[in-house]
Amino acid sequence: MQTGTSRGMKRLAGGAALAAAAAATVAMTMPATASAATEVQPPTVVTAVDGSTLDITVTNPNVLNLLDAQSCGAVAFDATKLPAVLADPTVVLEPGFVAWATNPIERVLANGTGDAVKTFTTPELPDGAYAVLGECLSLTTVANPQTTMPQIVLVGGPLGGMQFGS
Repeated sequence: MQTGTSRGMKRLAGGAALAAAAAATVAMTMPATASAATEVQPPTVVTAVDGSTLDITVTNPNVLNLLDAQSCGAVAFDATKLPAVLADPTVVLEPGFVAWATNPIERVLANGTGDAVKTFTTPELPDGAYAVLGECLSLTTVANPQTTMPQIVLVGGPLGGMQFGS
């Protein structure tokens, strides 16, 4: 049974990834078909605090499928906004809502061995708690991406650098 949180995370990634999927569609030379749908696995995301920035490592566990390319990314936002995201994941598309998101052209594309990885560094962030979510999708699963559970990390202050969640 899928929980409201799980559905919310999937809707979040679907909305946030729509622009990325559109960019990927333009970049692909072989269009995907519904019959070529791929089972997409969620990424592994490791977040580390480095002063006032986050180093977010996204590993795409999916094996390259030329007919249905898979890519992964992540978003980071003020953790106090997590209830709003769970209630309406499309809020991440509002200007200024996220503190950082993977640039669509820098998404982690699947490779032949299922271990493609990139580390991204956010710009400097104000002190506070941030939620980090990872997601993977393919061209045929853009409406149903696979997401990670939120990681909560603290930037600055006496507890800066602590991480909660997986």
